[in-house]
Amino acid sequence: MKNVTLGIMALLAVAVLCLAPTGAALDAAGAEIYPDGEDYFKVSTSEDFKVKYTLAELDKDRTISFSAYVVNKAGETQSNAVSPSTGTLTDGIEKTLTVTAPKDAGVYKLVVEFSLKQSDEDIKKDNASYEFKAVNPIKLTVNLKADDVTLNLEEFGVYFYVDNKKMDDSYTTVTLAKDGTGSVTYDWVADPARGSTHTFYVEAVGATDLIKGLGEVHTFYADDNDYSMIIAIAFIILIVLVILAIWIYRKPVKNFGKPKSRR
Repeated sequence: MKNVTLGIMALLAVAVLCLAPTGAALDAAGAEIYPDGEDYFKVSTSEDFKVKYTLAELDKDRTISFSAYVVNKAGETQSNAVSPSTGTLTDGIEKTLTVTAPKDAGVYKLVVEFSLKQSDEDIKKDNASYEFKAVNPIKLTVNLKADDVTLNLEEFGVYFYVDNKKMDDSYTTVTLAKDGTGSVTYDWVADPARGSTHTFYVEAVGATDLIKGLGEVHTFYADDNDYSMIIAIAFIILIVLVILAIWIYRKPVKNFGKPKSRR
C-alpha cells in the first residue's frame, strides 16, 4: 500500500512539472502600452503614454529599438503625432512617449513597432497598439447675477461640478459687471455615451449666497455635435433644387394652337 501511495505521488509530481509554464512564459515577455491618464483627450493637445518591452529568456541578449506613429480609422498616418517617434528601449524598462491628438475628433491608434536585434542577419519583429479618442470639449456655461450690486464681488473663485463630481481643473475667478451680471464657462473633456443625461452646477469657493446661479443644477444631453455630414447633404439637396427650378423656368412652352373641331 505504501508503494502504491509513493507511486501516485511521483506521478502527480511529474504531471505538475509537465504542466508548469516555462521560464519564458513566466517572464511575461512582450510589449505593453498604456496612457498615463484616460484613453481620450482634447483635440490638438498632448498626453503621455508608457511603452515597455520585456524580452523572453531566450532573447535576453538582443537590443530593442522602436518606431512609433499614430493612424486614424482609415489607417492613414498622422504627421508629427508622437515624440520621440524612434529610439531604443531597455529590457523591461518603461519609456514615455508624448502623443499629440489630431485637430479632428475621432478614434485613433498609437502603433509601436519593435525590432529585436541580435545581429544584422538575426532581427525579430513585433508590434503593439493602443486605441484612443480625440474629443471636442463640451462647453458648459452658467450665468450669474448678484442681488446687491454694491457688494465687492469683482473677483471670486468657483468650481464646476459635473454629475456631482468636482472638476479640479475647472477653477476660475469670476468678475461681475457693474450691473452685477457675469458668466463662467468650463470646457469639459470627456467621452460620455451618446444621448446620455448629465448635470452640472457651479459652487463658489467661499460662501456667496447673494449670487443667483450658484448651486443651480443644469441638465444637458451628450450628443454628436459633428453636423458636417448633415450640412453637406442639405447643401447638395439645395443645389439640386436650384438646378431643377432653373430648368423648369427656362423650359420652352410649346404652343399647339387650338384643337381642331370635329367634323
